[in-house]
Amino acid sequence: MKKTLLLIVITLAIKSSFAQQTAFGISLNSGLFSFSGKSAEKTTAISYAAAEKLGYTNNPYGSKNGLSYGFSLYIQRATKKGFLFGLDAGYETLKSKISITQIFYVPSFFSSSTPTTTTINARGNSYFNNSFLNFYPFAGYRFSFNRIKLDLTGGLDIAHCLSAKEKAKATDSDGKNYNISPAGKTINTDIRTRIQLTAHYKMIGIYAGYSAGFTNYMSGYIGGINEAYSRMLRFGTTFTIK
Repeated sequence: MKKTLLLIVITLAIKSSFAQQTAFGISLNSGLFSFSGKSAEKTTAISYAAAEKLGYTNNPYGSKNGLSYGFSLYIQRATKKGFLFGLDAGYETLKSKISITQIFYVPSFFSSSTPTTTTINARGNSYFNNSFLNFYPFAGYRFSFNRIKLDLTGGLDIAHCLSAKEKAKATDSDGKNYNISPAGKTINTDIRTRIQLTAHYKMIGIYAGYSAGFTNYMSGYIGGINEAYSRMLRFGTTFTIK
């Protein structure tokens, strides 16, 4: 009986000590996502076939920022000396942007002869939407200023791509609209370095971070220079649950 009571006391003491140093919470985030690399561009064209009424963005890897969003759960432990380590895991939809300036119009994509291409001036935008399950293992240091705590952390985004799709809309000089949304998944995992600064006050925090990827989204393309890497400026709010 005494051994059982002693074991319960020790277990409760360890649990209490662990809880004092460990935080659990939820984060809501937004951000600006785009692509870098030699193939990332600000403008492109839509190739469109009249017979199939289908099209695609010639280069969906836009260097312009698209507004993104996500949420995550995190666990973080702080040592008495201020060192931090933890894991943030959640879901994100990341959206890049590229402007449409032309339509390459052909009778059919499946013509037996070389199709005649008509180039038409147009205005519009194409957004490349990528959905990810994102895991962010991190380490860092906590700076304390009275009631404000600043956490500087760094680590890796290990992002598993669930789906990818283009959504483009453009209007030509005659007022005709072109709407396309083909699938465009080219990777399974995107690995990004990430640095983040979080300011905590009681149970609420705000943060800003930057991620730069080194997974080439165009690694399977053939011919020419094919390089497109993700980058993201992320900002959000955290709520500590315990």
